[in-house]
Amino acid sequence: MPEFVYDVPTEALAIWFSAAAIAAVLLGIFVVKPVLRLLLGTGPDFNASINYATSGFSLFYGLLLGLLTVAAYQNAERVRVSMMAEATTFGSIYSQMDTYPEPLSGDVKEMMRDYVLYTIHEEWPAHRAGRILNGGYNRAAAIRRSLGRFEPETEGQRIVHGEVVAAYQDFSAARQQRLAGVLIEIPDILWYAVLVGAAISILLLTLLRIPVLQHVVLGSFTGFFLGVILFVITTLDRPLRGEAGLEPEPMVLLWERAMVWDDPLGGSR
Repeated sequence: MPEFVYDVPTEALAIWFSAAAIAAVLLGIFVVKPVLRLLLGTGPDFNASINYATSGFSLFYGLLLGLLTVAAYQNAERVRVSMMAEATTFGSIYSQMDTYPEPLSGDVKEMMRDYVLYTIHEEWPAHRAGRILNGGYNRAAAIRRSLGRFEPETEGQRIVHGEVVAAYQDFSAARQQRLAGVLIEIPDILWYAVLVGAAISILLLTLLRIPVLQHVVLGSFTGFFLGVILFVITTLDRPLRGEAGLEPEPMVLLWERAMVWDDPLGGSR
């Protein structure tokens, strides 16, 4: 899908897809159908022939749309799970920083609060536009370096520090999966098959020999549903892109439940 599609508000995009599909059906009925009937002719078994062609095509095209819808939904769910894992492991690290000595504890917790605010207010708007910023990586790297410089002095500190380092690795992996959600999308070749299939589906529909009013009503219903399916696949295709992208709720919850109380500015940065 062209990039500008994801910058259209969700409600407007849904209307666009449905309206475009219905317009294609009407164009086929009133413009394409008369021309093709002159070329192909008609006969008593014309509708039966169209139905025969449509039945086989609809089976494979419906299967393609179903598989793409499921695949797009699964991609979105994987990104959602990675967002929750990132916030959960980050929150675990934050709570365990209370066991570290000062000034390391305060410094790292300050960097972690800065990371969360940056993710919510800077990274997410960039994700909406299909971009990945370097600021989040730099902040995460600064936290890793601070933890790496700590030398435990007691057995208890060594145990806690080992758990924190392991949690940081999980956080880093979840973060990378979340960033991958900015770039993940259905391959262009599959979009080509979907759009060509939509055109053929509408063409076969418009060739039927039935009364015009029935043709317009039934064709519009079918075109409307086809537009809805294409809209759903498009919005799920890029899990973090556009107005319909996933919200940073896990990070917001982490900030409101655990971090805002430790922030001297009260989250006003």
